Amino acid sequence: MSSTNTLIKPILNISNSFKANNESCKICYSPFSDTYLVKEMMFGFRDKFTYNQCSSCGCLQIAEFPQNIDKYYPSYYYSFNAETATLKRQPFIKRLIGNFRLKKLFKKDRPTLRYLKPINVKFSDKILEVGCGKGKQICDLFNLGFENIEGVDKFIPQEIDHGFGVRIMKKDIQELTPSNYDLIIMNHVLEHMPEQQDVLKNCRKLLKDKGCLLIAIPIIAEAFEIYKENWVQLDAPRHFFLHTVKSMNILAAETGFEIKHTLFDSISLQFWASELYKKDMPLFPEENNRLAYPVEKFFTSAEMEDFDEKSIKLNQEGKGDTAVFYLYKS
Repeated sequence: MSSTNTLIKPILNISNSFKANNESCKICYSPFSDTYLVKEMMFGFRDKFTYNQCSSCGCLQIAEFPQNIDKYYPSYYYSFNAETATLKRQPFIKRLIGNFRLKKLFKKDRPTLRYLKPINVKFSDKILEVGCGKGKQICDLFNLGFENIEGVDKFIPQEIDHGFGVRIMKKDIQELTPSNYDLIIMNHVLEHMPEQQDVLKNCRKLLKDKGCLLIAIPIIAEAFEIYKENWVQLDAPRHFFLHTVKSMNILAAETGFEIKHTLFDSISLQFWASELYKKDMPLFPEENNRLAYPVEKFFTSAEMEDFDEKSIKLNQEGKGDTAVFYLYKS
C-alpha cells in the first residue's frame, strides 16, 4: 500500500515462467534467514502469504506470486477510482519566465512537487511516469506548468488522451524510444513488479545521460521491526518486494545506477493502520467502501498527534517506512 495519494497500477498478469525463488534472495542472491506468514488485511480477505527475508540485504519478498492476483485488486481498489484534474494550459507569460516561476513553486508546500524538489528539473524537461494508471499525477504536474509530460501503463484498457499533448500510452516500457526522457517517475509501483532488475534496466535505456529515475517505495525500517507481520506496508499479496536501503543500493548498482539522494517521507499510517491490523481490523472495513477505517473510533487526537510526531522524527533519522530514491546512470 502506498502512503501517498497517487495511483498504483497492479501487475494483473504474471508469466508462468517467472516464479519466485524460495531458496535465495532475488536481489543479492544470499540465502533467506526469516520467514513471515502475512494476511491480506487491506480489504480483510485474510488469505495468508509467505514472505522470506534475505539474511544479507534484508529485502522481504513474497515466496510465491499468486496467479489469482486480480482478486486482490477489486473494482473498489482506491487507485482505480482516483480522479484526474481538468487540464489547463499555463498562460504564455508564465511559461516564458519558467525558471523563476519554478523556484517560486518549490517554496510552496505542494504534495505533487514534493518529490521533484531535490532534482534540477525544468518546465521544459521531458517527463515520463511509469505505471501511472489514469494519470492523476501527470495531470497535476501539467497544471503546475510541466508541459512535456506523458505516462505509460500497459494495463489500462486503452490509451488515454487528456489533451494538450498529455497522454497515457498503453505500452510496455520496452516499446518506448531510448534516451528520450529527462525524468522517469515510478511512484509506489516498483513494489508491485516481479521483474525488479528488468524494470530498472529498461528505465535506464529510456533516460538521457544525465536523466533521473525517481522511485518511491515502502522501506523495511523501524515500523516493520515494531509490527512485523502486521506492518501495513507489507500489503500482502500486492507488494512482491519490500526493500531496505541496502537492497535498493544493490539493485541500483546491478542495473547501472547510482543512488545520489534519498528522501524519507513516511506518515502516521505506518502506526495507526498497523495497530488496526494487530487488532485484526482491515483498512477498508466494508466491501465496496472506498473510505479507510474511521481512526477516531480507536485513537484519540493525542494519539494521532503522537503518530505524526514519531513519523516526522523517523524521517529525519532516515528510518521512515517509505522513501524516495533518486537514481542516476553510473
